[in-house]
Amino acid sequence: MPEPSTRFDLPVTTAGQARSAITTLLDRVPGDTRAVRVDAHLVATELVTNALRHGGGVTGFRTWLTADATVLCIEVQDAADRRPQEPAPEDRGPDRLGGRGWTIVLSLAATCVVRPLPARGKCIAVTLPVR
Repeated sequence: MPEPSTRFDLPVTTAGQARSAITTLLDRVPGDTRAVRVDAHLVATELVTNALRHGGGVTGFRTWLTADATVLCIEVQDAADRRPQEPAPEDRGPDRLGGRGWTIVLSLAATCVVRPLPARGKCIAVTLPVR
């Protein structure tokens, strides 16, 4: 993960709080950040929602901009060791409710890394280009 220049480290336990943190950071970037804002809000919403539904809750959240403000980094930690998985092809039908979050994250993020935490749980770290 790139080193932070501007960072948000207040407690985040809901998708709305995650989106607010991202908005706070991107408000500091000059120019039009609408495209990355939409993508970052969706990615953060999916990661936090998955942590709440499948991971035993959000145990950590960080978001920051690289020093040159060209990359937004988001990390969401949860209490579950199980890695996210894409649904099987037979479970991807248009009538299926839910089950698309991980696919959305992977399609929008420039990078996505899932790593185990030392005690228990995992950290999902993603980056999105700001420009």
